[in-house]
Amino acid sequence: MAVRRATVDDAEAIERIRVETWRATYRGLLPDGLIDQLQPNVERRRERLRVAAPSELNFVAEEGVQVVGYAFAGPERSGDREYPGEVYAIYVLPNAQGKGHGRALIRDCARALADRGMTAILIWVLRENAIGRGFYERLGGTAVREKQLEEFPGAEEHVEIGYGWKDTSSLR
Repeated sequence: MAVRRATVDDAEAIERIRVETWRATYRGLLPDGLIDQLQPNVERRRERLRVAAPSELNFVAEEGVQVVGYAFAGPERSGDREYPGEVYAIYVLPNAQGKGHGRALIRDCARALADRGMTAILIWVLRENAIGRGFYERLGGTAVREKQLEEFPGAEEHVEIGYGWKDTSSLR
């Protein structure tokens, strides 16, 4: 098991993981139409990785030579002064979960954010996602914020919970 910085060559694996984990995680939690329309967009992902801002951190987790997870992090998007860092996304393939990949991805995100002076972080998770919430709670996160899910048309009635760490030293 290893974590490394993502490159444009990881775009296809990241997109495969995004679609597969969303279908496994959110089926029954979000509208089926939203889940059914998910498709990999490898070119868009390549471009996003190619032009990523220096403040954006992109990591992948590998099991052997296969990329099995990814995490993106950087400055908290709304300018929250209490939690200046944010893990924007973290996903691990269902068949690779429970093997430490998620912890390793969070660890490397927390380290890289701390290196940039962001030792307090937020991670947002769908309120109905009991598995994700349990994962963050086991890592010491505390539910500190709530907001409406805004990014996905047709799912606006759903709520995200922000899990916060005021000090990420336990994650690093």
